[in-house]
Amino acid sequence: MVTVTTVNLSADTSAADSRLGPSELGVLTPDEFRSLLDRLRRIDSAQPNDADPHLVVTSAAGRFIIRTGQGKLFLFDARDTTAPYGLRSPEEIVTQLVPQITQAPFAFPSTTPTKKPKAAPHYAIASAFAFAALGLNGYTINSVFSIESVAQPPAVVVLTDLNELTTRGRDAIGSYATGSRPGDRVITVTPDGKVRFSELGSRDSSSINTDTFRLGRRDKRLCLLTLESGVVDFVNPDTLLYYRDTYRRSK
Repeated sequence: MVTVTTVNLSADTSAADSRLGPSELGVLTPDEFRSLLDRLRRIDSAQPNDADPHLVVTSAAGRFIIRTGQGKLFLFDARDTTAPYGLRSPEEIVTQLVPQITQAPFAFPSTTPTKKPKAAPHYAIASAFAFAALGLNGYTINSVFSIESVAQPPAVVVLTDLNELTTRGRDAIGSYATGSRPGDRVITVTPDGKVRFSELGSRDSSSINTDTFRLGRRDKRLCLLTLESGVVDFVNPDTLLYYRDTYRRSK
């Protein structure tokens, strides 16, 4: 399965228009994804180039940008803008982005919790963080996102205590950056249980990724266990560590 966002594309992906912006398609099966790629590469090459129609795709293999031109598809690594692109066929892209796995590393709850009455103000933040953690009391999740070592990474234990979620969640909210120059990366933690990855000074919507997360601990450190973007570790209340990059609180 892959999660797809179209950018500057019509609903049927048959036309490009810079006024359309990003639109969430959601989760697609391999066959649906292959059909989408076939339609994308057939976009009329006579359309204005400044429309820049493309797909932002997230899968177990990573996060990618797929652009088209003259009937060809170009695959980019969304997390490494310096990496060269690859010229791929729809079949090759599906094979690369949809690994043949028999079981996901871990499963997220699929049932929708019963709607609760409006919480008291001091529990508002905790409600957002605790939402995805219900039913996981005492359950340890093995993180598969760490690239620090080929050895088994430390386990991530999800927080479920409401008081701790309130305190830790409130402390985590803010923006953290690798620097203050254009191109430096930013992680923003919001009160609704979401985390945003972006770049300073970038106007490209593909450089912005919003994910959901659970608060947890890994190796005694507080961390954010995201749905699709791996684990973000807290070194201290004002410093994050994400894929070996250090982010310091800026707001």
